[in-house]
Amino acid sequence: MKQKTIFIALSSPAVFRNLFFFPQSFFERVKEYMRTHTELRVIFLVPPQFREKYGAFLKTPELGDRIQYEIITVPSRKSFLQKMFYFLYSYLIFTGTTKIMATMGTRPDEPPAGGRWYLAPAKIVIARTLGRIRWLKTVLVQALHLKIFTERPFQEIFTKYNPSVVFAPHLYGWFDTMLIAEAKRHGIKTVGMPAGWDHLDKYFLPFHVDTLLAQSEQVKRMATKHQAYNERSIVITGYPHFDFISRTDYRISREELLKSLNFPLDAKIILYVSGSAYCPDEPEIIDAILQWADEGKFGFDVRVIIRPYLGGRKRDKEIDEQKFNRFEENPRVRFYQLEFWGDLEKSIEFINIMNHSDVVISVYSTMVLEAAVLDRPLMAISFDGHHTRPYRHSIRRFEEFDHFQDVLKTGALKTARSFDDLFAFLYSYLHNPELDKEKRQKLRETVCYHLDGKASERVFVALIGSINTGK
Repeated sequence: MKQKTIFIALSSPAVFRNLFFFPQSFFERVKEYMRTHTELRVIFLVPPQFREKYGAFLKTPELGDRIQYEIITVPSRKSFLQKMFYFLYSYLIFTGTTKIMATMGTRPDEPPAGGRWYLAPAKIVIARTLGRIRWLKTVLVQALHLKIFTERPFQEIFTKYNPSVVFAPHLYGWFDTMLIAEAKRHGIKTVGMPAGWDHLDKYFLPFHVDTLLAQSEQVKRMATKHQAYNERSIVITGYPHFDFISRTDYRISREELLKSLNFPLDAKIILYVSGSAYCPDEPEIIDAILQWADEGKFGFDVRVIIRPYLGGRKRDKEIDEQKFNRFEENPRVRFYQLEFWGDLEKSIEFINIMNHSDVVISVYSTMVLEAAVLDRPLMAISFDGHHTRPYRHSIRRFEEFDHFQDVLKTGALKTARSFDDLFAFLYSYLHNPELDKEKRQKLRETVCYHLDGKASERVFVALIGSINTGK
């Protein structure tokens, strides 16, 4: 029987979260399938920085050399011509998300993406003129990309293994972009998906994959509206890591959790998910919550769990440590500082914390969706503590994120615009956890897709199906 080879990129922790770390994940399903389909070989393509992090996890001795990983270095440096072309095609869309990133930036102490906010009018003109030409977005950009970006870091690996299908599960990433470029040169079938729900409304991506796996109707809509995909090429799968979040076999009781945190058994929990460098005034918000708790204004013994920012940048982590170190000795506060996604035991621990939180406060992050899966009362902060910051530096600007508009429309995310709002919303949720339950259900239906535990299976079936119809 003729051997068939799949290339799968593992170029981001978000991909590991989505497809690998938990039981019955996409990766587990691939291995199970390979045990009875000996004609299949899978090669994982990994950047050098993730060799130690993921290399050992990928090893599967019982499948021998039919599962392997290769380390591929993709240079990020670009020539002047490449930078100009990258600029032109990136701004073929200009959304609310693009506006924030390209004119104000996501970090108040740093310039916006590209560092040149004054180019915003040119970017808008590009989106409203060239960006309306479908042929340019679906044909010309790809053709020019292959001509202008002549570096081919994946050329040797394609020659070595001759893949039948290429799976790029982080379409927004440069590693996956260059992988798709090589697949296009060879005429190889491509399957792809965005690693996050906020990746298709930022910038235009130069390549269309043959089959796009969208996590929800919302992501599908962004793919057709912003990325010029044809609906026929899109398969909706759901969010694979929601399969893990929605499982109940890892749950512990509220009493067990409170004991593990050394909290009183009648305590109410507020989980505060930090926005890090995006939101410098968060300590003032937490100060107010703790003061109200100390004064007994909530009518309950309220405790706060702070989940500092766990993003990739060392500087952001350092900023969070400095922001929150004043709370380390406060008896009402606990920190959850572990990088949980990717570590099953830590992820189970955090999901139990979230599941028993009486309110989850998250600053316009994916955690809103993850908490919604567990039907937790949701809040966002949209004011700058005791400061009056200009809009370009204010936390308020994040309400313009395109991908958050569907969330806001459901009304499931209460948005505090003052300290009075903050207290009122917390008080109402602590006293009535069923409040807005129907709105959270609407949020799950609108943004989360099916929470049936089968998203990983749908991703797997779509990929395996592409092998049988590959070029």
